Amino acid sequence: MIKIGVFILPDKKLKNKILLRKKDVKKKFGNQKYLSHPPHCTLCVINSTNKSLNLIKKNEVFTSRYKREFEIEKSEIFFNDPITKGNTLIFKIKKNNFLKNLQLQICNKLKKYTVKDKKKFKNTLMKKNYQRFGYPFVNTNWRPHFTIASISKSSTNKIYFKNFKNEKFNKINKKISYIFFFKIKKNNHKLICSKKII
Repeated sequence: MIKIGVFILPDKKLKNKILLRKKDVKKKFGNQKYLSHPPHCTLCVINSTNKSLNLIKKNEVFTSRYKREFEIEKSEIFFNDPITKGNTLIFKIKKNNFLKNLQLQICNKLKKYTVKDKKKFKNTLMKKNYQRFGYPFVNTNWRPHFTIASISKSSTNKIYFKNFKNEKFNKINKKISYIFFFKIKKNNHKLICSKKII
């Protein structure tokens, strides 16, 4: 079994901004979850097989009738992140019809390739989404973002968090033409292929 991540990747300017913030977090808090991950916005992550990955690469096509762009809104923190149990620093993406449609389309097309394990979720919607798609964050409870890091609760710094949330953030509009498929093994992310949105 393998883990496949479907991502939006930032352009060079945004990528550098994210990497700079990651560097700042490492200097302040040391090693934290997601710090070593390449900058990306997750559309979905599924457990699958190498055979299925080859079928996805060969057969699946992704389309959109909406304007292919998104907007970075602001800095935000997911306090008590249900996945990491820490506080996750992010750059929030404004969810629009393009992103909602794209994510739902990807999850619907990939669900036939998923291999579900016995994950347990306390949240009813997360549980329902995982059972249907093999990914707990779909549609209404998917909050698109670029992650900086997830800070352990033992390393909480209220002043740093306050400054991060209050940071003046020039809204950034970005165009998107491709989605990217990665094979994930713990903290390692290997790019497998890209798919043009047509």
